[in-house]
Amino acid sequence: MDCPTCETMVDAYVDGELTTSESAAFERALEGCPECRRRLEAARTLSGLLRELPAEPAPDLLRARIERELRTIAGASRVRLPGAGMRWGAMAASLIVAVSIGWLGGSLVGQGGRETDELVAGYIRMAMSEHGVDVASSDRHTVKPWFAGRIDYSPPVHDLTQEGFPLVGGRLDFIDGRKVAVLVYRHNQHRVALTLWPSSLSGNTAATVRQRDGFALAEWRHDGFDMRAVADLAPAEMKAFTTAVDAAVTEDR
Repeated sequence: MDCPTCETMVDAYVDGELTTSESAAFERALEGCPECRRRLEAARTLSGLLRELPAEPAPDLLRARIERELRTIAGASRVRLPGAGMRWGAMAASLIVAVSIGWLGGSLVGQGGRETDELVAGYIRMAMSEHGVDVASSDRHTVKPWFAGRIDYSPPVHDLTQEGFPLVGGRLDFIDGRKVAVLVYRHNQHRVALTLWPSSLSGNTAATVRQRDGFALAEWRHDGFDMRAVADLAPAEMKAFTTAVDAAVTEDR
């Protein structure tokens, strides 16, 4: 076994991912490779430090991102690519580290906040789900009554098919510990999650649209409701969606 091959096996050896024969070959190669021995000791030290860290539940958004990316890689791994030598475990571990570091970096610079994290996490869970809604219907007279008794308010529900956003259905989620209504729409092959709850403030505000982690997020207040929308759309498409929602709600007064 040459030194470059030995070096690529260090992390898998520390994590116990090698077969018995591979471990034996790796250990024999270590005898003639001082650099690999140093890397092995560094990997063992890092592993020990990680095990000593206090264990806390991962935030919902972080878990949802990792689950989404793992599903993507799991699907891609079914296709064998020429020269693909990375193990599934190593790929998953690398992914978790990368996503976690990215999430931590975003958190440290104060992007978004808890509400945004919960909205995006809810959207990812919905998008990964086979169905994504608790009540599936494009009929507002089916979706709106479904919320009765499940939440303490009646959300405005409209089908926006003519505007290019057909209603898919509704679901429940939790934002800041409160159960809220989520209306799910479709735009081409994309889903749009509209989360809304009664506002404590009066008056309407224009929708502000921004992007985060590849998602378009909209925030506004209309006709007594705080509204938040999340989708993997272009900002212009998200703006068109918020305009369609406002027009439908105003017309239904």
